[in-house]
Amino acid sequence: MSRIGRWIGLIGLLLLLTGCQEVGDDSTSRRPNPAYPSFVTCQELADALGSAKPGPTADIGHQVSGVVPHHLVAGHLIADFFAGLSEQSPELIIIAGPNHENRGGKVITGFYDWQTPGGTVKTDQRVVEGLLDQHLAVQDETVLAGEHSIGSLVPFVHHYLPQAKIVPLILHHGVTLSEVDKLLTGLTPYLNEKTVLVASVDFSHYLTRREAETKDSQTLIHMRNFDYGALFRLGDDHLDSPASLALAFRLAENRGIKEFQVLDHTNSGIIMNNDLMETTSYFTLVFAE
Repeated sequence: MSRIGRWIGLIGLLLLLTGCQEVGDDSTSRRPNPAYPSFVTCQELADALGSAKPGPTADIGHQVSGVVPHHLVAGHLIADFFAGLSEQSPELIIIAGPNHENRGGKVITGFYDWQTPGGTVKTDQRVVEGLLDQHLAVQDETVLAGEHSIGSLVPFVHHYLPQAKIVPLILHHGVTLSEVDKLLTGLTPYLNEKTVLVASVDFSHYLTRREAETKDSQTLIHMRNFDYGALFRLGDDHLDSPASLALAFRLAENRGIKEFQVLDHTNSGIIMNNDLMETTSYFTLVFAE
């Protein structure tokens, strides 16, 4: 083979391996893209699934929204939640979580799919396009790719709901309740009986086990009262994303649901049997009709 022939063959191989991707910043392009790399290893997923203890869900009712952790120390809680949700077989999961680094736009979404140990979770491009067209979110694949509030949940979505698509949303710390309501209004056409909105939220941070339990008791009172004013005043020592939490609560409230079920509540000190470590605490909550 000639030198030119070898070069042509090499270029063809590279194009095949890269899927003919263009070089450059994908954040401004609305075309479909490859999947993000997995946030969770096969072993981490297996450990979480192996320690899950999903309880009976027949008496919960039709789930509209819920709250789950994104810290993999609590992976068994994530597994419990999606195992229960699998009995409902939703086709679309809207996941809203914090933008931990507070980078980019106030509400970020994207078109990329998500790679998991079990396979690829598809993003619902129609919904993402609708949010962008209404200027309710901005596309930023770079920021979204690094956000574990989404990436830690998608392996569980694939395992328990392999046919479901997702819509990822990450919210700045400064997103207001008014902005939450506008976002929810824009999502309304897609919120049918086959859609569930999941808030990916961790609660008290960097406290001892006993301090965390005290803060969580305060947060739970505010949640029981649907006291958005109080919730939005809380800092990271209580929860990491009041706006994401409010999306799940506001949707339930709009459906006439004024109570939620606490599936579980714990913290990393309890899970790891360590009273001295700085903890993160977790709630899994369900709103059902």
